[in-house]
Amino acid sequence: MWQLATESLGLVVRPIEKFELAGTLNNHPGHVRSDEAKKHFPEVFALAVSAMTAKEPLRTPSRVTAVSALLSWARVYRPSGNPVDEWFFVPLLQSIDLLAGSLTPQEESILLPWAREFATSGDRLYAARPQKSSSRINNWMSRRLLIRSVATTVAGDRAARGEMPELLREFVDRNYVTAPDGRRDGRTFDFLQRDALHYHVAAVHPLVEMSLCTPDLIDPPTRAAIGSGLEFLRPYFLGHKQHAEFARTTISFDRERRDAGNPAFRDAPWDPDHGRVLLRVARATFPEVRSWTEQIVDPKYDPRTKLLAAIHGEPQRRAEWS
Repeated sequence: MWQLATESLGLVVRPIEKFELAGTLNNHPGHVRSDEAKKHFPEVFALAVSAMTAKEPLRTPSRVTAVSALLSWARVYRPSGNPVDEWFFVPLLQSIDLLAGSLTPQEESILLPWAREFATSGDRLYAARPQKSSSRINNWMSRRLLIRSVATTVAGDRAARGEMPELLREFVDRNYVTAPDGRRDGRTFDFLQRDALHYHVAAVHPLVEMSLCTPDLIDPPTRAAIGSGLEFLRPYFLGHKQHAEFARTTISFDRERRDAGNPAFRDAPWDPDHGRVLLRVARATFPEVRSWTEQIVDPKYDPRTKLLAAIHGEPQRRAEWS
């Protein structure tokens, strides 16, 4: 993180007014523009971490650059509530939290309401959606709940944050489907809807991040459901079983992306490497996966994943690193 922050001092961000990722192909102008705008988010997070943890001469310029970047985004970008677009902002929201103790009253008056807006805009978007909308059951809602949990925590909105455990319980009861014998076997609605482990991972990953960042919101039944979703991946991750991705997807847009050449939607078996980041961070709070994921404990991760794994990692590894 300090290395990335050092390389990012003086970073100049170019915020845009809206993201256009959901429902667009990779070569869509709005999609390209959104990808370009968010590519500096990891650097902003690294700068915020360094502003809290590094010594001088890195600490102060990291804070100045990180706050400048966050204020630029807060003045331009208005949250839409679309979780597929906005879950990329979670590291920026966490950056506000990291910097909170050093913000001036004026900076705080801009950044904390902006953080809260990510939660309220999501609430408005979902209030307008039909109760039977699949976006209430699939990875859209999983990402929305991650955004909402982090945003309400950062903004200090206790009332909205207090609603999270019940929202999570309702979601996992609908997202984790039951087998013919009436028991949960770890499959998600996303896996059935898209016939793809790609989307199963997309539904599970935000909840695992919540177990790291806001663990008090995850009650035992919710945690058990998330754990079952991780366990469902085991035979595919270890190569004991294969799954042909999107072969029977019910979503036409999946086929459009495949036909447009998006490699994530190609007609091929799921690649276990696509589960590495999820399982690496899951090892921290779901020790039951450690026995079959030891081979992924290596340095081949982005800085934020490394940091999450280090902070929340297994006690024996924390002792080794210290």
